[in-house]
Amino acid sequence: MYAVEPTFCLDNPQIWETEYQDQIGTADCWQVIDAFFQEKGLVRQQLDSFDEFINSMIQHIIVDTPPVDLQAESQHLSADSEKPPRYTVTFDSKVYLGKPTKYEQKTVELYPNEARLRNLTYAAPLCADVSVLITHPRGEPEQRKYPQLQIGRIPIMLKSSACALSSYDEKDIPELGECSYDQGGYFIISGSEKVLIGQESMGRNTVYVFKKTGKYSYVSEIRSVLEGGTTTGSKLYVKLLGKQNVSSKVNQTGQTIRATLPYIKDDIPCIIVFRALGFVSDKDILEHIIYDFRDAEMMEMLKPSLLEAFDFQHQNPALDYIGSRGRAVGIVKAARINHARDILQKEMLPHVGIDEYCETRKAFFFGYIIHRLLLAALGRRECDDRDHFGNKRIDLAGPLLAQLFRQLFRNLVKEIQTTLKRCLDESKDFNITRAIDHNIITRGLRYALATGNWGEQRKAHQTRAGVSQVLNRLTFVSTLSHLRRLKSPIGQDGKLARPRQLHNTHWGMVCPAETPEGSACGLVKNLALMAYITVGTESEPVREFLEDWQTLSFEETSASAIGEATKVFLNGNWVGVHSDPNELVSTLRKVRRRKNISHEVSVVHMVREKELRLSTDAGRVCRPLFVVRPDQT
Repeated sequence: MYAVEPTFCLDNPQIWETEYQDQIGTADCWQVIDAFFQEKGLVRQQLDSFDEFINSMIQHIIVDTPPVDLQAESQHLSADSEKPPRYTVTFDSKVYLGKPTKYEQKTVELYPNEARLRNLTYAAPLCADVSVLITHPRGEPEQRKYPQLQIGRIPIMLKSSACALSSYDEKDIPELGECSYDQGGYFIISGSEKVLIGQESMGRNTVYVFKKTGKYSYVSEIRSVLEGGTTTGSKLYVKLLGKQNVSSKVNQTGQTIRATLPYIKDDIPCIIVFRALGFVSDKDILEHIIYDFRDAEMMEMLKPSLLEAFDFQHQNPALDYIGSRGRAVGIVKAARINHARDILQKEMLPHVGIDEYCETRKAFFFGYIIHRLLLAALGRRECDDRDHFGNKRIDLAGPLLAQLFRQLFRNLVKEIQTTLKRCLDESKDFNITRAIDHNIITRGLRYALATGNWGEQRKAHQTRAGVSQVLNRLTFVSTLSHLRRLKSPIGQDGKLARPRQLHNTHWGMVCPAETPEGSACGLVKNLALMAYITVGTESEPVREFLEDWQTLSFEETSASAIGEATKVFLNGNWVGVHSDPNELVSTLRKVRRRKNISHEVSVVHMVREKELRLSTDAGRVCRPLFVVRPDQT
């Protein structure tokens, strides 16, 4: 008897069984495969990613945008006039996305086939509620509401939840000029069918350690991104000086460890970073890096770094040292210290926390980065593999459009601020409706999808080419292949062979044969037929589960106990330690199979490294598996 619990929840009641009393045969496997394709199809990853963009990401981007504060300048006022009122413009959290439309004397609904035949863009209006708070120098504040102001038009992916075809039955689709076998997953821009190619990238909020051949022998790096954020994030590097670069000068004490912080020009000694975070004594610092003081080798590796920072024994001198190496020059000491505090709080490892009391968590995580670096330098842990597919994330339509929409919405807010400021200075009417230029978002999205250059048109040197492509309609199979294509960010003229080679971790995730010949060989890949890319789920249910199952936070454990316990990471954030990881992993998997938490949650127990990694983020490549009990053969 085999225990069968598919990773994906299948709607077919004949398939979703807790156990099969008989052995699984070939016919049973094909029944499961058939149910999988009936529910998921072959382009579901594109549709789910776009639905996440229109249902969640747009709203988060608008809510995260700070309000616009406006007030007329004093030089534009007469001498005897009183202080002018202050205007605060805020975009409310509610956004509205309509159905695709066209305008011909009046607004009418648009269908995909008409957009193809008439060279139209298949897009829908996006509206938002806007509030204006007017604060008078004398009197009560005045609140004005502007409901559902159009801020742009969003191209709509065919067969998504916002598509006009979603409200029709499959039998009615041919009457609208569409093929009943067309699974959607693409856009129509000026009559041309466009598909977004999945872009490979390294995972966020994960520490990677690599061996180098230059000035530094080993480098650990992390790209830290706030959960649910669509920004590129901030990078942090921690580097170990190579033996060949240690000179006999007075200021060279040995193989020191330096950190490259965001918005800081020079490399900062790692001990100074700890002291800037408020951990001053050598013992406190070493407890965050070395979890066992009996480890003489690791203690010896840190000795040069402690000597290098000997002159900075307090927090304020360490903050001043960091602030003086920032981009703002010529500022006083107090401003330099505040500048350094802001960088450490908001820009350094933002996924760990950006609140005022996150120093302890950041110190532990920063110490973990150094610990990983020293393990690699001492030969106790292998360096990371850039080509390992578990280290990759795939950006589909949702993350790609969210990144572009954030840039365009920021431009729209700047234009609103400029226009309204001019109106106030020239004593014209304050008209928020005229100030919103919805063409900024409309043209920006249309340009990126039409040309494939992903980014703002005026910043062409920063754009990525080939993200959007004309959908291949040569055959039905070639169309499906194009909708499941992946692209590596490495240039096609690169000479490195390893990124092009088939990796062991591609098994079941990437087709081993379908790749073009020539310069793109190995860089352009296709998903395996049953592979699926996650759209991301909320991490809070998993976090609450960990708290209920005795996962100890940093405040509840001592630094010496960390070495014996298993570190628990949730989306790259070190949330605590656990003394019985096997029981925790077993319980997590049972809860996931019962659908109490999302089936997208990944559970990886790294026994040798004493780490448990849980992931709920978007972009992970998954595939369904039969679960066989260990006691069955």
